Amino acid sequence: MTPLSLTLVIAVPVVAVVLVACLSPNARQRADAYRVFERMCSMVERITRSLLR
Repeated sequence: MTPLSLTLVIAVPVVAVVLVACLSPNARQRADAYRVFERMCSMVERITRSLLR
């Protein structure tokens, strides 16, 4: 299994769970999910920028 496919196998379910949690009626859970999603986006941005240099 290539590193990219392994990453996708791990990342896709995590992203799906976080996006579902963003729709939660529980405000605290929703806020936590938004924070996690923001961190994931930030990490992807940093990795992308480092690869494009």
